[in-house]
Amino acid sequence: MDTTIYIVRHGQTEWNLEGRLQGRLDSPLTDVGVEQAQQLAKRLQNITFDSIYSSSSNRAFSTALHLRKDREMEVIKSDHLMEMDFACWEGRKWSEIQDLFPEELLLMNEHPELFEAKKTKGETFHDMQKRLASFIDKILKQHAGQNILLVSHSITIKVLINYLRGGNLKYLWDGPDIHWASLYQVCFTEDKTKIFFEGEEISPL
Repeated sequence: MDTTIYIVRHGQTEWNLEGRLQGRLDSPLTDVGVEQAQQLAKRLQNITFDSIYSSSSNRAFSTALHLRKDREMEVIKSDHLMEMDFACWEGRKWSEIQDLFPEELLLMNEHPELFEAKKTKGETFHDMQKRLASFIDKILKQHAGQNILLVSHSITIKVLINYLRGGNLKYLWDGPDIHWASLYQVCFTEDKTKIFFEGEEISPL
């Protein structure tokens, strides 16, 4: 039985506009963010979802509620889908992080596989990959042959897609940019996994 997982980033938020790192902190969707979620909901309206999962963060959960529309089903919150824990970086503007933590920020951007989060006191990408791998394996066992919708965050989705493409964190930032309310579709069959971003197939690493 084929299983298809649709993976969506939340809509634009107030802190996105301010250039602040959110991580485990939160800010509400902007009017544009709500419109983005509603437009994506129209694209997905003819798909029958068997389950909908969302990050526990309100920005993702609010997006998931728009995508659910009038479907009579629960949106299940999961901490496994939350954004990377950046601890002391969270709530700061990216420009401030660049000034205060230039070496670690450079390492995160250029060599994510070596990022140890010594100064952030939060997660590494290896930590994230571990939690997401266990989550997606559980989803595939519980929902074999079904259509599942996941609503999450940009870096979380990057790590998840990278894992599904092979898992080498050296290539984490390769691939398309994940815009607000953008869509991945991952199709699992008995012998292969196909990944599509906004309809275009993404090759393995």
